[in-house]
Amino acid sequence: MSQMEQGQPEFPPSSEQLEDQGFVHIEEKDDTQEDDLSPTLIASPEDVSDVSQTTMKQSAVVAAVAPRAVERAGTLEHLAARRPFPALDPEAPDMKQRLSELRTEITSILTDFRWSGLSIEAAAEQLMPILNLGPIPQWRPVLIPFLLEIDRAGNFIPVWIHIIDLDDPKDIPTNADPAETMQGRAKRYGILMLGHYKYADLGTTRGEQRSDLASFLGQLATNPTTSLYATQSLVKQGTTAAIQALVEALKDAEGWAKVDIVEACIALNLTRFYDLLLASGLDRVTGLESYVAVPLYRTLTLEKYLGQDSRNTPRLGQQAALVLAQVLQDGMTPPAANAETRPVVFERPLFPIAQALFAGARKAPNWQYTIALHRLALLLGRYWNDISRSMIQDQRILEQIYPCFAMMPEVERWIDGPGRDTLLKSLNDAGEDALIPTIKVLGELGDPRATALLLDRLASTKTLTNREQALYIGTICDTLGRLGDQRAVPAMLHLLQRTVAIARRSTLAKRRDNLPTGDPAIPESIVYAAVTRACGQLGDSSALDTILLAANDFDPYVRMQALDALKRIDQAREDVRSRMAIREALNDPRDSIVRTACQLVVQYRDTEAIPTLRHLIEGRPELAPAAYDALRQLGQ
Repeated sequence: MSQMEQGQPEFPPSSEQLEDQGFVHIEEKDDTQEDDLSPTLIASPEDVSDVSQTTMKQSAVVAAVAPRAVERAGTLEHLAARRPFPALDPEAPDMKQRLSELRTEITSILTDFRWSGLSIEAAAEQLMPILNLGPIPQWRPVLIPFLLEIDRAGNFIPVWIHIIDLDDPKDIPTNADPAETMQGRAKRYGILMLGHYKYADLGTTRGEQRSDLASFLGQLATNPTTSLYATQSLVKQGTTAAIQALVEALKDAEGWAKVDIVEACIALNLTRFYDLLLASGLDRVTGLESYVAVPLYRTLTLEKYLGQDSRNTPRLGQQAALVLAQVLQDGMTPPAANAETRPVVFERPLFPIAQALFAGARKAPNWQYTIALHRLALLLGRYWNDISRSMIQDQRILEQIYPCFAMMPEVERWIDGPGRDTLLKSLNDAGEDALIPTIKVLGELGDPRATALLLDRLASTKTLTNREQALYIGTICDTLGRLGDQRAVPAMLHLLQRTVAIARRSTLAKRRDNLPTGDPAIPESIVYAAVTRACGQLGDSSALDTILLAANDFDPYVRMQALDALKRIDQAREDVRSRMAIREALNDPRDSIVRTACQLVVQYRDTEAIPTLRHLIEGRPELAPAAYDALRQLGQ
């Protein structure tokens, strides 16, 4: 079970990693990497197979559009839909044979339904297993035109609506993609089919009168498990009613549904809606900002908004800065020398955008512009480092980078002066949406003036009320760890005493899996792990007792953070309790924790752990490579 199911974020192990950490991150994992992220961030839409890049969090408190189980299902489905699948060749002999058989079966059902009195329910029951062919992204290009050819008149519309209205099966595993079940596939094919019909008498279903297909699809567009298909159907319709349904859905959608609606509105190429998309696109998409920012960056002329032209409202300029900041963050890592693709930020001329951003920041300083400028400076610094070592020779990138350097000395002076002052002011006065990104950037800038403000916020926290608050407190702790002020250690330890039931948690049996979605202990785990991680960064031995307790916590997420903290806080191996804690971790039920413990045994040169390592090889063969490697490095 991933950290996303647990609802906990994973943070960088060292202060050198400047990438923002977020909350909605899911990544492909193998047997050697179990602690994949929770939900804050997801990587660029251009590389869904590696979604480990995280994005800047826009809001600390976000209302949920649906239960977290639905959010997770939507995430699994959207990531799966973006994976590449081998294309099916409808002209291949075996495919022709299969389609011919399908045509006979579906035509027979259609004939019985249209002329022989076959009921809607019976037609749906016969149709669903026939459509259970394979992954939707792979079969959709072939199957949807095929179905439309058979039923161009729309006789199956009541059947599709019945299938769509069916409740999802209750026995779907929590980590399964709902689109890859028999009923799930039929439901999504039905939604896609409705996009080919503009008018239909929907009648009354479950006591609800459906007025038209567009409004029905608009309702589906606000649900993250159906929005991917409903928005595409509305684009396919392209009618005034369909456009209106999309715009109305934009007001209510959150998360993946919001992502799909923004992409659909852009696909319609209606420029009159661009201001609306920019103004609200990044709202209520915490952890998915990259999926909204990238299409907006590719489509909108950001320069006109960033320059804060009098014709534009200030909010449009601020949102444009956040879009740019997200795209800059996504492109922060220079591509490999032989990479064929470029980061999205270089798909458009960067220099005019950078100029407009700096001009807008000087004209009306705010936290959004300051963060975007900081991201720009970081990106240029990293790329220049690789360029100076001849690691980047792609002319498409070099031509973008060189013009920006002339303005960077002035940008850096502005960031060190008015920029930092703006962030500090935002920390005091701005709303909740500014807090987390502002805190993170102040930590990256290493501004010591932020320490007192952050400590005050910790001191004012008496209890933990929800997960979002815990994420916010966790960000403060990580920033304090990065700032390096030892005054933070007692403040964070006192925070734990007030908000986390450490003694009770230590008496619980150690879990192998992360906490289930919605577990009331998740907020405590987030804060406990963040304090442990920050104390490790600060290297204060006065926190060792707390870290040793964390190493025995029932939550594997907290235990992993404790082991990472021990690497720093007791590097000299002066406290025998640290070695004992590492030996005990060799028997942890979580495989990834055992692997980390094997590395720490080597770091501590703890030869007394050799019998445990040998027993580990015999009792848990899947961990034998890590144990063998530790024994080898210990001279065994």
